[in-house]
Amino acid sequence: MVRRKFGIIRAMHGLSEKMPHVAILLDGSYATHSQILRGVLRFTQLHSSWTLDVRFGRRGEPTRFDAANWNATGVIASRMPPDLADQIRRHRTPFVAINDIAAELSPVARISCDNGTIARLAADALAGAGFTSFAFFGERSGVSWSAERERVFLEEIARRGFECRTYRHDAANAAADVRRLLDWLVALPRPTALFAAYDIGARQVLDACLAAGLAVPGDIAILGVDNDEILCETAMPTLSSIPLSAEDAGFRAAELLDAAMAAGRASSSARAEDVFYTGTGVVMRRSTEHDTAGDALVRRCRALIDANIGRPFNVYDLVSSLDVSRRTLEMRFRAATGRSLNDEITDLRIRRAQRLLAKTSLTQAKIAVMCGFCGASHMSAVFRRRLGAKPSSFRGESAR
Repeated sequence: MVRRKFGIIRAMHGLSEKMPHVAILLDGSYATHSQILRGVLRFTQLHSSWTLDVRFGRRGEPTRFDAANWNATGVIASRMPPDLADQIRRHRTPFVAINDIAAELSPVARISCDNGTIARLAADALAGAGFTSFAFFGERSGVSWSAERERVFLEEIARRGFECRTYRHDAANAAADVRRLLDWLVALPRPTALFAAYDIGARQVLDACLAAGLAVPGDIAILGVDNDEILCETAMPTLSSIPLSAEDAGFRAAELLDAAMAAGRASSSARAEDVFYTGTGVVMRRSTEHDTAGDALVRRCRALIDANIGRPFNVYDLVSSLDVSRRTLEMRFRAATGRSLNDEITDLRIRRAQRLLAKTSLTQAKIAVMCGFCGASHMSAVFRRRLGAKPSSFRGESAR
């Protein structure tokens, strides 16, 4: 049908009468699955509207899809219960698989993790920080991603001429596992750099270290995976982590599923297209700082700085709280870190301000106060001097 409106000829071809209805079954306890879902949502916001029926493991959420009124035109799933597999098979519904589930159903795409690259990033970061003793914390349950990260990390550490001790968490026997983890951590050489296969595991290790009286990072330095900002930034000390490209993988998988649904393509014997995500770098926070391992005074000083970075304070305040001379504190801090106390304080204020500029719409004046600067003009002068840029250049898209 051709319609003329405002002098423009518009042709309307094959308009769909139904919006795609996609059933999504993921695990909300994994930061990676949240990132995949964000990628899917970004695709639907930019390119193709879908009706989403999400099962994310939240309390009170239905665990099963309605088989009697099944109307899904596509599925994205990280696990495949029999009733869901039956619906996909019966209705020939195109679907995206997370990891190695349901190969017999011939998914349109399969989202998988490049675990080797993640482990190599971890080994490079920890060995590059000067550590010579290493450990790995993973899962006993046999999940493939943990086993692969362990295997490659051990290979990389051995290639550098070092040994690596391993621990596999037993979630099925949580109470006994706590005691076993404490004993294992206490027996490690000090300092040891520990790579945890995921951020939740890194937090478990941190809590166990604190319970055992072990200093982090002085005795045990900890690096996780996922860069779950809520988990990493609320830990004390803050947790270093490897961010993943899972959101981009979710976006790409949504593209493939959308094309399959538009073509009316059912599951077939065609090989699934592989969509990989992997580590994109290392976000270094307090939990991996090797340079303060041998000096308790410097560790106490840094703990004070961390606790008060949102307030205006100076070196004299630190000296007074630590009951040492300024000369002693500054000499020992420089010997341990290679930098001055003023540089340390200023850099932390800048990093905190950068995060707030990128993640919030707070005014620069408010951010300056929250980061311990004297005001917006002071913050701007420090940014220009240290970074050669205005604070406004660090605004994120969501904060503009």
